[in-house]
Amino acid sequence: MAEVETQEIEAVDVPENFAEQISRDVMVIFQKQMDPEIAAAESSAYIWKNTGTPEKVSYFVDATELWQGSRSNVDKFAALSWNGLVTQSVNNQDYDTFLRIMISTILKGFYGLEKPDVDYKDKRFSGYTVIIGNTFIRMVELNPANDANASDLYSLLVHIEMDLEAESQAEEEETGTSTIPTDMQELYDEVIEYLAERGMFKPDPMSGGEENPNAHIEALCERLRSTRRFVIQEVINERAIEKRKKLEMELENQLASAEEIVLVAPQFTEGMAFFVQEKRYNFKYFSVEKIRLTLQLLGSITGAVYFLLGFMGVWGIHWIDGLVVCLVMLVFVRFAASRKQLQFFYPTDISKELEECSTAFLNVMRNMSQEQLEQFLVRQIKLERNQKYLSMVPEFMKYLYAIMPDRKSMMISVDELSELVENSEIEVAKQLRGQ
Repeated sequence: MAEVETQEIEAVDVPENFAEQISRDVMVIFQKQMDPEIAAAESSAYIWKNTGTPEKVSYFVDATELWQGSRSNVDKFAALSWNGLVTQSVNNQDYDTFLRIMISTILKGFYGLEKPDVDYKDKRFSGYTVIIGNTFIRMVELNPANDANASDLYSLLVHIEMDLEAESQAEEEETGTSTIPTDMQELYDEVIEYLAERGMFKPDPMSGGEENPNAHIEALCERLRSTRRFVIQEVINERAIEKRKKLEMELENQLASAEEIVLVAPQFTEGMAFFVQEKRYNFKYFSVEKIRLTLQLLGSITGAVYFLLGFMGVWGIHWIDGLVVCLVMLVFVRFAASRKQLQFFYPTDISKELEECSTAFLNVMRNMSQEQLEQFLVRQIKLERNQKYLSMVPEFMKYLYAIMPDRKSMMISVDELSELVENSEIEVAKQLRGQ
């Protein structure tokens, strides 16, 4: 609920009959002044001066209740004072502040059950509902044009109560407890329900076409329903705009900056080069390993053949010589054809370097929007330093997505990334044709 500014009034002792004193003084002002506008201005100034703080505004609400509970025609002063405050608030911010304080205090009392309920036509309404409803009805009875002021007051009630509910809901989500009961009907809905009951009229079937004496209440109720629909939709739209702005701000804060994208471009090029080398690593490794195992196998076969020739005494070879040669060949090939001796022929494992470059780029890539990433890829495809590995750009992007640890944190979706990869393949094909 929006915070309201209050005037600073020195703390004074409030008499026990303060509400009665306010009701008498305001009645005197309206009875003494013949000009309604002057009376409204004087009464508003008096009310603001004496009850214009959150601690004292409840006494004005109590004075309203006293007017409505008094003898006939005294309740008009409740309507006159409320109507005067709304009229004067157009040109005086203090009175607008007072009305906001009053509505907030009424809502606090409504949800705090500070006033006893009132029974009307077998239905029970809050005391605050009856005060607001009766005041609105009397305002319209004094002058039908006052329904506009009643609508303004009701609009303020809907706004403040919706803000209060939003704050309570946010607090409940955060702490598990809410400031207002969640099972209570909203005050603005209960006011409409009360007015609908007051405006209901059942004509006597024996008297024929009897005119509805509560037609003005029905018209007021319908106008307030329209106000409720308009204000609720307005608040929903405002919150949607605020939420969208907040999301856009968060998105803007999360998006990678141009400086980050420029600084990470070399890591992309280096990572792509390492990716190509790493992709060829297994092929080169197995080629060298195949040669090494072949050498070991040939040496072992040679030693075994020489041992057999010596064992059979062929060509004058003694079996002991054959055994010695066989053992020497086995030991020799194990040493000469070992991985250590052929390490210079094996490809260099650059998986660590590839991981470092890929991680550096991924930290920026996850915060890039679809437009940013698309522009980055197009620029990388056209750079001369990337022409050597141009055809590997789409493959490298697929690899980056495959090793990304937390894919849900990406600013773009999987579908958008797939579309980017397809577009990069098209750009690569165009670039290759251009060469």
